[in-house]
Amino acid sequence: MIKSISENEYKELADAAEGQTLDAVLCYSIPEKVPADFSFEDRKEIFLWVLTRLLNDGRIKLAKHSKFLEGSVEEQVERFRKALPKTEVEMDDGLWFFDDRCPGGAVWILPNGSLNWT
Repeated sequence: MIKSISENEYKELADAAEGQTLDAVLCYSIPEKVPADFSFEDRKEIFLWVLTRLLNDGRIKLAKHSKFLEGSVEEQVERFRKALPKTEVEMDDGLWFFDDRCPGGAVWILPNGSLNWT
């Protein structure tokens, strides 16, 4: 199972996804060289790794109903791990990220320090 991507892939993903909703982060959560057996479970693991990294790097905060999520990065990511659908079909073309079942959305912290709520 693939659980992360390279440093270069992460930087490209973070830059491409900046300002977008978390469904874009999931969409971009694939390695540059996709193995034949790449699964939705692999994509979710990369997404969770990227989410952790974005939070730890100070690129995003997570929020729900205009309130920042509480807890450590690990606790916030664990909420996503538990809540993420088991199959790609259940993601409903990314609409899951806009449903109440989703623990939160991305608030991007821009280089000038301003916040971009998605």
